[in-house]
Amino acid sequence: NTITSRIILQRLLITLITILIIRVGSFLPIPGINHTDLALSLQKTQFAKNIVTTLSGKDTFVIGLFTLNILPYINASIFLQLLIAFSPSLSKLQKEGDLSSRRYLSRLTRVITLIWAIIQSAGVGLYLRELLFDWNVQLFIEIVISLTTGAMIVLWLSELVTEYGLGNGASLLIYI
Repeated sequence: NTITSRIILQRLLITLITILIIRVGSFLPIPGINHTDLALSLQKTQFAKNIVTTLSGKDTFVIGLFTLNILPYINASIFLQLLIAFSPSLSKLQKEGDLSSRRYLSRLTRVITLIWAIIQSAGVGLYLRELLFDWNVQLFIEIVISLTTGAMIVLWLSELVTEYGLGNGASLLIYI
């Protein structure tokens, strides 16, 4: 009974620490972005101001390392399900596959996640082009690399929660 209690406590701690890391990482600003300039620009654009107020609940907002959070993974999972629906070979692999087939599909999901993270990061970088005074190609590349790296770290942390914590890590992050 005490062994079971220890295991549950350990899994709970891993889950809570992982969630805390992800929440803190969401507020670590991306290098190169002047958030004061960004806040001034957001105040000038009513549409952007409404989005910021809706997402953050206040008038200020930080584009942090984990801003994309688990969204690229969710999009990749949906995209993979569409691929499976239209591809007989992937469908057979999912239905009749063994452990190596599941690993292949998991790897494929990660690759698609990486691609989606790059696309979404580029979208954020291009959107910031009109809001930042010092936007340039180098800053764009830094934004894409930072946000993509952050999304992949969040994916890895969610997989740690799934394996060593309590529950499904991706589902838990969606909830939080």
